[in-house]
Amino acid sequence: MNKAIIYEYDKQNRTYFVNELERQGYGFFCMPSTNVININFDEILNAKNGLFIEISYYFADDEKGIIYSSIIENLINAINEEMPVYFIINRKYISTLQDMLFYKIADIKTLEIEFNLGIVPSKNIVDIEENEFKEVIQTINEDLVGNCKFKKRLYEELMKFRIFNRLGYQPIFSVLICGNSGIGKTEVARIFHKTLCLKEPFIKINFGNYSDQNALSSLIGSPRGYIGSSKGELSDKIANSKAKIILIDEFEKSNKQVQNFFLQLLEDGVFTDSLGREYDLNKYVIIFTANLPEKKVPEKLSPELLSRFNLKYSFSNLNNLEKQEYIKKKIDNILDDIKENLNIVLAEESVREISNIDFGRYENMRDINAEIMKRISNEIYPELFTETM
Repeated sequence: MNKAIIYEYDKQNRTYFVNELERQGYGFFCMPSTNVININFDEILNAKNGLFIEISYYFADDEKGIIYSSIIENLINAINEEMPVYFIINRKYISTLQDMLFYKIADIKTLEIEFNLGIVPSKNIVDIEENEFKEVIQTINEDLVGNCKFKKRLYEELMKFRIFNRLGYQPIFSVLICGNSGIGKTEVARIFHKTLCLKEPFIKINFGNYSDQNALSSLIGSPRGYIGSSKGELSDKIANSKAKIILIDEFEKSNKQVQNFFLQLLEDGVFTDSLGREYDLNKYVIIFTANLPEKKVPEKLSPELLSRFNLKYSFSNLNNLEKQEYIKKKIDNILDDIKENLNIVLAEESVREISNIDFGRYENMRDINAEIMKRISNEIYPELFTETM
């Protein structure tokens, strides 16, 4: 029985790899939305080295998968050795394809890697080389202002994780950060994401957006036949991103059912969604945040769950020196982006005026960010958008 290797790809890379592979003498054919398919290889231009068949449309959702999976099965059965044929699919739809045609799939590979397209794959904190690991730690130390003890503890715990994950003792690295809103808790996850998997979609779940009653269904989906979406936010985002970083925000608003789910996930490293699909989170880093003072955390989270976190830490508000450091770094980063993307360089006098912020008025870093952006906008808007007569 014929089986096919499926090549998954990132949608954001599609234009690049199509152009590159066509240049190398490959052809592309997108499956039409019809039950009748007639492929004449001779009519496909530039298909000298092989043919890529795009099947994403057929598996964009469960309904399409049910309707069209037999077409792909027949096509797999009809493949001969006259010309190499490669089935490609947007990674977003790979789980639907696996559900429908698992018995016809020999393997699933990453197209960008298998064809040496020079696209940097997502990394994880365990498998990176030691020099890359040190670079991640350095970036965290430089970009995360304040909380020096946390950064030291984080480094120590990550070193342990890099050892014990390889031994099979610790599938997931989990961190719980509590403290007031707007003091840098979510920034930890964003720095990890920036250093390891910048081009991948950021996986963030915010329990402030969930209703308590249906939280677990919103997270991992509802069983078939129930009213509402069958896909959960967590399972859907993991399926659509190869980032090995997850941010779970406002975790104090989760209910007991959700907390029991994470209790098991942190122990086993895997979970099964409502449709029976298994997700392996081995080598993932999960950052949980709670907008609570440390003493109130046990009122919201059970002792069993708290014992599962590899690192628990309470962030404190930044002092005045740290606020000054934060403001300088934030302004420098934004001005660098403006120079690179808008080709605008502000005069030193303007930069000094922007930086002259009464930081003593602010405790929430989001408020400082808003003030910085307002001041920069006032400076560059007239230069960027000038009236023409």
